[in-house]
Amino acid sequence: MFRISIHGAKGGVGKSTIALGLARELALNGREVLFIDRDLLGFASFLAGIREYGLLAKAVEGRGPLPLREIRMGRGTLTVLKLFGDGMRFKSDMAVIQADPALRAELEVTYREILGKRSYHFAVVDNLPLVTPSDDVVRHELEVFRAVYPSSQITRIFVSDSSRFCINDTMNYVRVVESSPDKVGFPGFFVINMIPPFRDQEEYLRVLREAKESLGTKGGVLIPFLEQLFQIKGGLESFPTVPQIRRMALNLENGTFEEFIN
Repeated sequence: MFRISIHGAKGGVGKSTIALGLARELALNGREVLFIDRDLLGFASFLAGIREYGLLAKAVEGRGPLPLREIRMGRGTLTVLKLFGDGMRFKSDMAVIQADPALRAELEVTYREILGKRSYHFAVVDNLPLVTPSDDVVRHELEVFRAVYPSSQITRIFVSDSSRFCINDTMNYVRVVESSPDKVGFPGFFVINMIPPFRDQEEYLRVLREAKESLGTKGGVLIPFLEQLFQIKGGLESFPTVPQIRRMALNLENGTFEEFIN
C-alpha cells in the first residue's frame, strides 16, 4: 500500500483536481485505488455522485447511506470515500465524536471495514488547506489507517498555484508540516499548478530546485493552466487526461520521483 496525501496552503490551487487526476490515472493503470475525501467542499465526492453526508457527519446524525462509491476505470477500480466535505461542520462533528467514546469506537469500526473492503494498492487523500500531522482529524484517521495497513508507505504532495505569494506560503507550509513531531512518511513532489501560457519556466524550475534542496522534496512538477479542468460537467468519466499528472502517477507506481516533470 502506498498512501499519497495531497496538501495545499490555501484553496483554489487545484489540489483536489490533482488528487483526483492521480487517483484516476492509477486506477486506469489497473490499480485498486481508495480516494479519501477530507476536503471541505467534497469536490471529488460530488463528481463521484455522492450527495449524502460524509462519514463524520453521518456518524453524528446517525442516519444515511454509506458515503462510498466504487467506479470501474480501465483495468482498475476507484473507490471514493467522503470522509467529510459538508463545509465547516466537520469541526463540530469532530467535537461530538471526541466527546463520545462509544460513537468514536463505532466510527473506527466502520472505517476499518471500508479500508479492508478491497486489497488497495494506493490511497489518495485530499486534505483541507493548511492541515498538519498534529491536527486531531489527521492523527485519528491515520492511526486507524495504519492499524489496517501497518507497512504502508506514505508520501506528501504539496500544491501551489503560480503566484509568488502562494509559492512562498506553500514553502512555509511545507516547513511546518515536515517539522511536525507527528509526521509519518516523506515529502514527495512539489507541484506548481496553473502556470500561465508563455511564462518563462526557468523561474519555476528554480523554485523546484530550492524546494528539493531546502525542503527535502524528491521531485517537482510544473502544470500549465488548462481550461478543460474548469469545464468538467459530467462525472469522473469526463475527467480529462493531464500528461504531467499521468507522469506523476507512473513515478509513484514505480517508486521513483523525477526531478522535473513539465
